[in-house]
Amino acid sequence: MGKITELTVTKGRTVRAGDREEWIRIEYSVKAVVEDEAELNVAKAHVEGLIDGWLSGSLEPAGPAGVKPEQRKKTERKEPAKPIEAPKPADLFPEDLKGLLSFEDQGEWTIIKPRQFLGSENFAKIAEIVRKHNGDYISKGKESHFRIPRKAAK
Repeated sequence: MGKITELTVTKGRTVRAGDREEWIRIEYSVKAVVEDEAELNVAKAHVEGLIDGWLSGSLEPAGPAGVKPEQRKKTERKEPAKPIEAPKPADLFPEDLKGLLSFEDQGEWTIIKPRQFLGSENFAKIAEIVRKHNGDYISKGKESHFRIPRKAAK
């Protein structure tokens, strides 16, 4: 077989749309250019993790007017809310994931790099947290990283 230079990963998910008989299908396909064939497994895991992250948050059942069940809960406040100190970017991650990552402030961004191979499941969890805080994933081979805007992380 010749040198592999391109990788395409397609994954999808189907769920029932509420109490109705209707089903919803979401499918993502991502094509990655692989410069070094030795990086093929890493690229595959990163693309799978990225898609898993997209799928994990995309098909939650919604209530009236697109309101998710957890948003429908009413909370009562008897006293004004006390100011809370903004979390550091590392504090956005659970301990098991935090230990797999290094954090570095660079201007307007906090750069988050893996200390080791993450695997698709951990990659998806990290990608989901990063996206919730207006961040993204930068694919640059060995220099790949996540980033979160410092204003959003605070």
